[in-house]
Amino acid sequence: MFAVAHDRFSTSGGFEMNSTIDLKLAAEILGSQAMVLIKGRFEDVPLPMRLQYHDTVHTYGVRERAVAIALAIGLPDREVVLTDIAAAFHDTVQAWHPVDKGNGIIIRQRHAGQNEVTSAQEAVNAMSGPFAPFTFLCEEYGIVASAIIATIPAWSVEHGTVIQPFLTPCSHPVARAVALADIGSPGMDSAGFAKDAPALFAEEQLDVIATLAKADRADDIDEATQEQYRSRYINWLKSQHGFACGRRALLGKELEGLSADARIFVSALFSHFDESIEAAEVAHRRAQTMDFVPLMRQILPQAFPCGVR
Repeated sequence: MFAVAHDRFSTSGGFEMNSTIDLKLAAEILGSQAMVLIKGRFEDVPLPMRLQYHDTVHTYGVRERAVAIALAIGLPDREVVLTDIAAAFHDTVQAWHPVDKGNGIIIRQRHAGQNEVTSAQEAVNAMSGPFAPFTFLCEEYGIVASAIIATIPAWSVEHGTVIQPFLTPCSHPVARAVALADIGSPGMDSAGFAKDAPALFAEEQLDVIATLAKADRADDIDEATQEQYRSRYINWLKSQHGFACGRRALLGKELEGLSADARIFVSALFSHFDESIEAAEVAHRRAQTMDFVPLMRQILPQAFPCGVR
C-alpha cells in the first residue's frame, strides 16, 4: 500500500537497520487480521445484522486515504505503518441497539465512543499478540489507540456534518491522518462518497431494510409505507449536499497543528468537494423522479425478486 525505507527504532530505544519486508508485513498481516474480523462480523452474517456501510470496502477506502494523508504530511515510514494499522482497526467493533422512533421507524443506534475505544484495544492486542510480525514500542500502541479514538463522531448542527471532537490541533499526525480519512470521502473520493449515501441509509434504517427483504413484489408494501420510505430516503439524499459542504468548510480548521507545507500538501488531496457536492445534488434530483422499485434497489439491490407488481 505504500513504499517504505530501511530503518527503524529498536525496542531498546536505539537505531537499527530494518528491511522493507518487516515494515510491509507489519501493515499487511495486521491489516489483514482487521479485514477478516470486519468481514466475518459485519458482512458474512444474516441481513438484520449486516452493516452495509461499515464494511471492508469502507475500511479499505479509509486505509488508502489515511496512508495518502500520512505521506502528504511527510510522516516517516514507521508512522505510515502505524497509520495503516489504525485505519484498518478503526471500525472492528460496531456494537449497536435498535431504537424505535415511532410510526414504525426503527433505526440502528451505534455505541459511538465505546466502539472506538474497544476497536483501539483490539488494535493494541493485535500489535502485541503472538502473530505480530514486529516488535512495537510502547508509545506506538498509544499512537494507534489515540488515532482510532480520534475518529469518535459527533454531529455539528451548525455545519450540518459529522465532526470529531477528539481531533485537536495537538493530536498526533497519525491520528489526524486516520480521522480525516474516515470522513474524507467527499473531499478525496467523490465516487466513493456517492456510494456511501445509500449504504449508510440502508445500515441505519432497520425497518426499511427488514420490509424490503421480506417483499417479493412492490405491492407487498402498502402505498402509505412506500411513500414514507421514498420521503425518508429522498430527504437523506438531500442531506448529503450539506454534509459535503460542511466537510469542506471545516477542513482548514481540522488541519490546524500541521506545518504550513503539510497543510498545503494535505489540502491538495481534498480536491473533489465540488464533484461530490454536484453528485449529491444530481442524486437527489434524480431520486425525486424515480419509481419506487428502482429507488429502493439503490438501498437493497436484491429487493423485489419477483418483479414490480
